Amino acid sequence: MQDMRQSLYLLLSWLCVSLCLSLPALAAADLGYQLELDLDAETSTLRGKATISYLYQGPKALPSLFFRLDANAQASMEVQEVKTKEGLILPSRPYRYTYLEQQVDDPLLYEVFLTEPLQPGQRVELVFHYVIRHLPRNQGAYYLLDDINQLGLGSWYPRLVPFRDGQWQIYERLYADYEVKARANRKFYVISPLAPVSISNADHSYQYSTEQAREMSLIYTPDMLLRSVEADNVAIRYYYHANLQKWSPMTLELVQSVMRFLRERYGSYPSRRMTIVSIEDSPYPVIVSDQLIVLRNSFSPDADEAVVKRRLAEHLAYGLAQQFWGYQVGQPADKLAWINQGLALFVAQHYLQQQERRPFLLGDALVEDYLRAARQGWNTSLDTPRQQLERLRLDSFRALAQGKGFTLIRQLERLLGKQVMEQTENRLLQQFRGKQMQVADFQKVLQQVSGKDLDWFFRQWVQRSDTLDYAIQSAQQTQLESGGVRAVVVVQKLGQITMPVTLALRLNNGETQLKLWDGSQLSERLSFDLKHPLREVVIDPSQATPDIDRSNNRFELPGMQAVRP
Repeated sequence: MQDMRQSLYLLLSWLCVSLCLSLPALAAADLGYQLELDLDAETSTLRGKATISYLYQGPKALPSLFFRLDANAQASMEVQEVKTKEGLILPSRPYRYTYLEQQVDDPLLYEVFLTEPLQPGQRVELVFHYVIRHLPRNQGAYYLLDDINQLGLGSWYPRLVPFRDGQWQIYERLYADYEVKARANRKFYVISPLAPVSISNADHSYQYSTEQAREMSLIYTPDMLLRSVEADNVAIRYYYHANLQKWSPMTLELVQSVMRFLRERYGSYPSRRMTIVSIEDSPYPVIVSDQLIVLRNSFSPDADEAVVKRRLAEHLAYGLAQQFWGYQVGQPADKLAWINQGLALFVAQHYLQQQERRPFLLGDALVEDYLRAARQGWNTSLDTPRQQLERLRLDSFRALAQGKGFTLIRQLERLLGKQVMEQTENRLLQQFRGKQMQVADFQKVLQQVSGKDLDWFFRQWVQRSDTLDYAIQSAQQTQLESGGVRAVVVVQKLGQITMPVTLALRLNNGETQLKLWDGSQLSERLSFDLKHPLREVVIDPSQATPDIDRSNNRFELPGMQAVRP
């Protein structure tokens, strides 16, 4: 391991020896972005010029094009003008839709009206001038994270929306070539996981380029330290602030441990290079971009090492698993990516259990977020279009994609077993690496591996907004002439979901007997002959099912009375 504590300035200056500072012409790819940026650190303002070249391969002519302005979710992004390559200014505006009988401007979607309809097979080149004000800043750094889950800033440039299957795919990302030239009014160090970096000392300008990428993430930081290591031909770069120095060796060790775990599980590493950046303040424990993980690390040097290790292990395992489930295997962007999020959390849970021998507290917290949303009556159907969910006052990504997605995958393991789930993961990777996986594909592979029909499961967990809620209505016991007791327990299904559930019969001699109830009836009387009096009945004692109300899952019996039947 190399401990590179020297300034990133020296590192980036070295890179410029082999890189040219002039931007080459746009490549002849179907889609190319040439981005020229000017960052004003005094006012947290980014001014941009985006030259977008697009070869349209669709079935019919398009009178206008749409572009995503994701940065408006966290900052203020304004398109000042749009021109053709000949300099003609085109009419453009935020997309307008009708909601509750009123016209509403969508701040995240921008429409450009073309002078002539764009024909199939025709290439168009547009030039945007835009500005982003009030850029979020973290310890003096700017994180332009263009991640697919939009936890970061999102597209900090106008990103083209493709037209496919007769409609605009407003969440879909096309592969594109990127060329970026950026300037700042003060000295920054720049991190870009996908692209070579060059730096000009004279005017604080930077240059990047990459081909066939779905995103472009950049980080501008005034100062960071770097540790790097190469393990099994995987280059790992870890950036951190000086006050996080104590935790840097632990972080790198955990990264390598998780990478080995993933290789053993899937037979390969997620990628041949990985960039990890630690920050102290973030609303999310981890934000994942292609070959990049932004890791929240708010631990002081005197924090409990065991606690720090557990939390870092949880976040890193979850983040690195998303390089498989999210970046190698995709999901259609018009719905929440609950399969990939659920599988990434599921893999992280197994890492914590097998390697660290610790509970997965991050996963438990996300499940509780889902249960809270279900208790409050929110629409929790995973079949709901993402655009509808975004209009709710609910963090649907956390509650549904993460929380319910992880809940659902855990219930599948409970039904089908660990081996079936691991075989399913590997088959999914074989079939859908580099592709989009539909919910129907996921169900089909599960059924092929397990040999079971799962229509009933997907109907109630995916398609509908059903909830699971079991209760004990009453419990009575009588003494038998033979010497034992007969206990009669009345159980109820108050929710709509049917799942098998365990009942724990706790006897007054300390013994516990476990019984399985299929949970299919709205109300059912269950009779048990026992050798000793019953002290307590508990539904789902290990809390393996996502019951929305556990207050009615326990029933204590009074002292045994000598009553003959």
